[in-house]
Amino acid sequence: MPRTYEPRVLVRRIERRKPTVLTLVAHGLASVVLVPSYALAAAAIGTPGMRFHLDAVDTALRLAAHGGTGLIAQAGRLALYPMDSTRYFEFDWVWSRLKRLRHVQAYLDVSSPRFLPLTYIRRVGVPHAWLVNPDRADLSITERWAAALSLSNRCRFSAAPIEEATLDGQRFDAITSISVFEHIVDEGPALENVYRLLAPGGSLLLTLPCTAAGYDQYRDYDEYNLARPDADGRYFFQRFYDQSSLRQRVFSILGEPNQMTVYGESEPGYFGRNAQQKMKGLPYPFWREGYMMGRHFQLYPSIDALPGEGVVALEFTRS
Repeated sequence: MPRTYEPRVLVRRIERRKPTVLTLVAHGLASVVLVPSYALAAAAIGTPGMRFHLDAVDTALRLAAHGGTGLIAQAGRLALYPMDSTRYFEFDWVWSRLKRLRHVQAYLDVSSPRFLPLTYIRRVGVPHAWLVNPDRADLSITERWAAALSLSNRCRFSAAPIEEATLDGQRFDAITSISVFEHIVDEGPALENVYRLLAPGGSLLLTLPCTAAGYDQYRDYDEYNLARPDADGRYFFQRFYDQSSLRQRVFSILGEPNQMTVYGESEPGYFGRNAQQKMKGLPYPFWREGYMMGRHFQLYPSIDALPGEGVVALEFTRS
């Protein structure tokens, strides 16, 4: 497939701070006060996705009550910091589209943050669901969450890469994938198989990072232990799509989307600077994420209109 852009951006590892006990205690105490305060402020300025804070607390309580001591820490993080950065928009958009679908009997999620697909399965009562994630360690955590939420009888799990997954020949009425396919060097076969798995009349909901001038981002380390280094010892991490590459790499396989929404930073470079600070770990103020998104991110009419980085949300329907 022809490339429409060439830039390759290398992001180097940032050493994560090891927080002291005092930092952990102070951060935890501050979170109890500041998380609800910033959540209310974010809701007041219209940050998308804020309703998920309430769902997160409910889910966290269930995980703590039924998941054993191994899920206590995860339950705490979920209750305090259920999403970060553009996930606020992505969760909200995907959820709004899922709510419009009727009679979903079979649902597939491809490696999205587990909170969203499990919330959908639980709240809507989807009878049959597959959750696919090639990271076996991460998938095992999802299985534990599903068990704690009494969803094991409705969920099946696969660690096969999505381009190889057959899933017992099943077809799905709804498929979701939040910021996943950009991490695949050649996403073509994966998209082709997802389309094959979609039932006639079914909906595919995707989100992907984007920018007006696309590029590939590499790292000097392997984030998910799934990649191989190139000749220069760099690991492909993700692709930022522009309008042209989106059309050539995605629309050429899935067809034209029937819904497309673009959301991004209002100040070029803000997202990257914030991400670098976050990678350093505590004492990063995670409680401000929702408020930050409402202040520094907005909707745009097109990818070409983005001043910096963003995310595009797409809905495809199989005829």
